[in-house]
Amino acid sequence: MSEPSTVAPSGLRIRLREKLPEILIEAASVVLALLLALAANDWYDHRQEAERTVKARAAIMAELAQNHRELLTAQPRLHQIVADLTGVLERPPDADREVKVNLGLSLLSQAAWQAALTTQAAQGLDFDWMTRVAQVYELQSSYMHAQNAAVDAIAALPFRDELANGQDVARRLISRMRALSQLADGLVGAYEDILEQPNDAG
Repeated sequence: MSEPSTVAPSGLRIRLREKLPEILIEAASVVLALLLALAANDWYDHRQEAERTVKARAAIMAELAQNHRELLTAQPRLHQIVADLTGVLERPPDADREVKVNLGLSLLSQAAWQAALTTQAAQGLDFDWMTRVAQVYELQSSYMHAQNAAVDAIAALPFRDELANGQDVARRLISRMRALSQLADGLVGAYEDILEQPNDAG
């Protein structure tokens, strides 16, 4: 009875030993290709995020600049309204005088800011810069609320024949108009502080 042959296993081991470098090279190539693909994907994602951040920041700065220009047109009117109402109150009560309040409406946008906050675009923005911008938008929101309150106060005025004189109108409006004017002054300054530092957002 013949003994089991060991030629086949030995031959297999020899062929495996001969193929081992080739197998290792192929495996290394696959791993390297995978790592390169992951690195390329990370680089692309980072580039996309950086581009979104740059676009978001540019949109916010453009929005603030537009709001600044809008408010600059309202600021002189507010100063004049406060001066006119103050002048009416300083006159004798019986000096009847027509009071004109040319308020107008400032349309201040926060669309770019809200869009950045609700997307990944804000992730790459510098935190300190975002904090300062958030404070500007908070002040802007306060101004818009004060403006709405002033409009409501004007709309609630009775007809002229129901008013004793111009001082009645002035008394009803002066506090709101003075507050609105002061908010406008502060907001203009806040806009300018941010717009004068265009390169510090990281």
